[in-house]
Amino acid sequence: MPAPYFFFHPMLGPERSWSALHWQTNARDRVTAGEFIDCFAASGAAPLADRIPLLLSIAPEWLVQGEFIQKFGSDQAIFVLPAHALDDPAALAECAALRKRGYHFALRVDHADAIRRAPLTAFDHLLLDASFSRHELPILELIYCDRVELRRIATGVTSPELFDWLAAKRFALCDSAFVTAPDAERAPDPDAARVKMLKLLSLVVQDAETRAIEEVFREEPKLSYNLLRLVNSVAIGGMTQISSFNQAIAILGRRQLQRWLQLLIYANQFGLSNEPNPLMQLAAARGRQMELLCGALAAPPDIPELGDAAFMTGIFSLLDVLLKLPMREILDVLPLDDAITAALGERRGVLGELLAAVQASEAGEYAKAAAIFAAHGIAPASHAMAQTSAFFWASRINLD
Repeated sequence: MPAPYFFFHPMLGPERSWSALHWQTNARDRVTAGEFIDCFAASGAAPLADRIPLLLSIAPEWLVQGEFIQKFGSDQAIFVLPAHALDDPAALAECAALRKRGYHFALRVDHADAIRRAPLTAFDHLLLDASFSRHELPILELIYCDRVELRRIATGVTSPELFDWLAAKRFALCDSAFVTAPDAERAPDPDAARVKMLKLLSLVVQDAETRAIEEVFREEPKLSYNLLRLVNSVAIGGMTQISSFNQAIAILGRRQLQRWLQLLIYANQFGLSNEPNPLMQLAAARGRQMELLCGALAAPPDIPELGDAAFMTGIFSLLDVLLKLPMREILDVLPLDDAITAALGERRGVLGELLAAVQASEAGEYAKAAAIFAAHGIAPASHAMAQTSAFFWASRINLD
């Protein structure tokens, strides 16, 4: 039996910041506790879990299997038990004992009656479907959860409007699939804003002269402000505060600065909000993950700098969501390399196939994603390590 592939998905807190990672697999019905532990160790996920806890579904028998739970720090994970665990006294007793040691457990709820049956000694979280929570769950059950401090986690969050409802009802975590869906409620950026962003993108792609890029920054001061906040948050590790565009070039070099300019496009340039930006973080994670996945691949003759091209492909793959324009229209005005254009527009070539795999994994199409990774010789351990490294890096990006 081939080794399973594992996949990590950001979960958002009410303020839209990354607050957990949903840890899933393409082999849900046959995966073992040992394989989860092997993935955790081989991927170097511990530092990531220290920063953002992992949410993973487990079988009740894993509670007493080879000290599985104790392989994790008490705040590194939230373990989700199936609904039928309520009928397993031994599992409930083990959860209660582990709760006293600081571990966290969620009960999967598919019926409102289960909520008040969940022992508060065993569970501090509930996992619920978002649509069920909104349309079928009595409001009294939500009030009860607040009163007894049962934190709610929502899956199947399909729209920004549904996320806002869940946040207003004090759900602690929501899945982030809606981030890449069109937001019918949010007005598109003004035409002038789009023109400035596309102009900056074109200059970045062409590795234009410094003075040409600086001219765009002079036209829109918030661009410069956001760039410096972005770069100072991660790029230099707090060693030196970068305070000007020229200083950024001198310290980082043009190659690294170009990457930050690519990411800058996702910052909210033309509004006043400094709220967490999950679309920017997802774009960053895509770019970094694709770059790392390409590390073990031979560069095709037409893509000598495969890692850089992979990073740009991942970053730019969400421009259609950001700009509310068809990807084809965006590609028509960006002077990208043919390989990147083919990847973004048609999912062709090695970059296009890897992007398709990353998108499939985000959509929960794990069998499709695993097949593509395997076809390119990317082993499950390498794939998991690329994800954890990418999410750790992207989780540190902020504009605070």
